[in-house]
Amino acid sequence: MFGLILAQTVRLAFRKGGGALGTLAFYVIIVTLFTFALGPEEMKLHAGAVMCVGVLMSVLTALPLFYERDFEDGTLEQFLLQPVLLEMLVLGKIAGQWLASMLPLLVLSPLLAVMAGLNGDDMLAAMARLLLASPTIIALGSIAAALTLGHRRGGLLQALIVLPLYIPVLIFASATTGPAGLWLLGAMFMASLPLSCLIGAALIRMSQD
Repeated sequence: MFGLILAQTVRLAFRKGGGALGTLAFYVIIVTLFTFALGPEEMKLHAGAVMCVGVLMSVLTALPLFYERDFEDGTLEQFLLQPVLLEMLVLGKIAGQWLASMLPLLVLSPLLAVMAGLNGDDMLAAMARLLLASPTIIALGSIAAALTLGHRRGGLLQALIVLPLYIPVLIFASATTGPAGLWLLGAMFMASLPLSCLIGAALIRMSQD
């Protein structure tokens, strides 16, 4: 069941209106705009932070589709009837969204880092921070998506809810935190993933009551 949910999430994300390609395009546009605004010299200093901001903002475009389609067509209700822990199904949705939304961004990020003028060591450090931060970004976003199920203006509410939660991720994913930031990002990842599954499952149950 976990594999089915993961495959379904990835497949739907790349269909028309799925949002995965739009998220990638939005990310490229944000990083490119920062490059033009800051200039080559400043971009070298702040490329890691700029890419992290780009990832955070791009994910907001995919959050409205996290659970909404499953809520509208009754799939979430069927989840509750399956002899499987709902938390595992939520984990499948999170993993699928990471593969569909985050993995393409991570694959493209080295090219953007080269365009920003980063050397090899700085590029590897930036990629490591993004790799550790991206699961936490998706996990926190899943909580906001579950919290706004069925709401007309869910996208706006999701942004208002999740952006304050993203501030610690942004701080520790910036280049100024040094190696300690990697440990903190890893700790946030290990804490946010199980919590998001528990909280997301509880919110889905509440939405179906």
